[in-house]
Amino acid sequence: MFKTLKGKITAVYFCLVLMTAVIGFTAAINQYKLSKSIDGLMVNNYKSINASNNMLTALEKENSAILDYIHGNKSGGIDSFYSNNDIFYKWFNTEYNNITEAGEAQHNENVKKYYIQYIKLFSNLQLISSSGEASTVKYYQSDILPVYLQIEKELKDISLINEQAMFKSKNAVTEDTYKYLYIIIALSAVAVFAGLFISWFFVNKLLKPISMLTETMKSVKEGNLDKQTPILSNDEIGDLTREFNNMTKRLKGFESSTMGKLMLEKNKSIAIVKSISDPLIVLDTNFKVILLNDACEKFFNIDEGKMLNRHFLEAIPDGDLYAYISGVVEDGKEHDEKIISLQSGNKNYYFNIVVNVVQDEDAKMNGIVLLFQNVTQLKQLEKVKTDFISTVSHEFKTPLTSIMIAASLMTKDNVGTLNEKQSKIVSTIKEDTERLSTLITDLLELSKIQSDKSIFNMELCSIEDIILASVKTFHEQAESKKINLYYKVEDNLPKVNVDFEKITWVINNLVSNSLKHTSAGDEISISAALRNGKIYTIVKDTGIGIPEEFQEKIFDKFVQIGESDSESTGSGLGLTIAKEIIEAHDGNIWCESKLGLGSTFTFTLPVANV
Repeated sequence: MFKTLKGKITAVYFCLVLMTAVIGFTAAINQYKLSKSIDGLMVNNYKSINASNNMLTALEKENSAILDYIHGNKSGGIDSFYSNNDIFYKWFNTEYNNITEAGEAQHNENVKKYYIQYIKLFSNLQLISSSGEASTVKYYQSDILPVYLQIEKELKDISLINEQAMFKSKNAVTEDTYKYLYIIIALSAVAVFAGLFISWFFVNKLLKPISMLTETMKSVKEGNLDKQTPILSNDEIGDLTREFNNMTKRLKGFESSTMGKLMLEKNKSIAIVKSISDPLIVLDTNFKVILLNDACEKFFNIDEGKMLNRHFLEAIPDGDLYAYISGVVEDGKEHDEKIISLQSGNKNYYFNIVVNVVQDEDAKMNGIVLLFQNVTQLKQLEKVKTDFISTVSHEFKTPLTSIMIAASLMTKDNVGTLNEKQSKIVSTIKEDTERLSTLITDLLELSKIQSDKSIFNMELCSIEDIILASVKTFHEQAESKKINLYYKVEDNLPKVNVDFEKITWVINNLVSNSLKHTSAGDEISISAALRNGKIYTIVKDTGIGIPEEFQEKIFDKFVQIGESDSESTGSGLGLTIAKEIIEAHDGNIWCESKLGLGSTFTFTLPVANV
């Protein structure tokens, strides 16, 4: 029996189990005796104390409900009072059926009597509440409060009686506890020393061949396939050592074969992937993990061995990230990027998520590669830049306002009559100052959106209501320029969860741009339709159009198209702000245009989950 590893471990295990059984049996007998001593201490008395405390809590909440009722919250006060009334009676019944101490029954009867009176007094309070708050307060203080205090006293007396009973039993239980404790300590000490000796003796004997085998494995891992381990025993470890030696011989032969070379190249590729400093994940077509690099394991605090063949959400439980990845796959894209925020510990990180869909020669998807490029420092620099622009813009705002007011006063002859040349100069100053003020306002709005997404007042809205609000704003301006402005919306469109004012601002900006670049007889149409779970809103005009070289840059900051006259140019930030707003709503915005034929601006918004 003792020749095999199983027999040796069984012998040690049997000795330890036998000692544990002796200790356990002794402890069980003593525990049984001790439990008999503390039944009354830990069950009945504690049950009564707990019940009285819960009744007292319910009573205090009822008293608060009465005060709420007196001070105007009548409906809430009544609901709170009677909901706590049920709780009070529940615990009263528990206490009433658990009377174990002398005098406890009388206190229960007193609680019952006073509580019934307390409920009747609250009913009377409701009848006289029409007389005004002063009379109800007086009634509360003279009639209800004394009864409340009496019930509170009775409940505390019940708790006190049971506490005193528990303390009386404490000394006897304590003496028994110490006696049993000394017995268990003595037996445990014997078991510990015996167990340590047995474990030390057998562990040293059993682990020596295992240690030697481990060292050989490390050597083989480093590439030394000629390494062999001496066989010290004929048990299972000896068999394992023998088989390991045979395996190293076969690996040596395999290494020199073609397949071995291929596996070597594969291992090199995996090593390169593992060494990438940014987190990287490889998924199969079912979004199951097939490879994680070291950086990914460290950042997301996951173990590759445990996550292999698990779904992506089991490794990284981020629904928004998974929705983005699956959206890229569903849209049939081979490559896409998006910056998102992820949290690790108490710190936020920003990553540029690069999604690459791996396809074979027949354009069939074989897998997905996700690279998390850490752009946290760039985001921090961007925030510093945004804060700087915001601060400078605020500082510019006050002197610009003063210049605008002064110029306005000068044009109205409030400070004296100006000649024609002076009037033109002052008008130019006023126009340029107004243009600069618009630029500052747009810069502040842009920095506010980029730095704080919480400024959005999200609510369920109808896209038709938003479009109608915009059309009303520009109706007279379009008529004066003889431009046909109209809208068309599909019936029964689902609602969107957006900031009404911000989305209205986006449509206003697009319509305003169209009015600047259209002439009499042109058309501006606004339409909305549902496609693939998103609301598509389209602003289309038949104006001058946008040159092709500007269509990629039109949403960048300070990009302007057209002549630099005061009527057609703005701050160059309108479309940038519009893009920030739409992307903050998880949507997209883009432009399609042909020079001389007009422009079409489209933005999407996700349908609200109602």
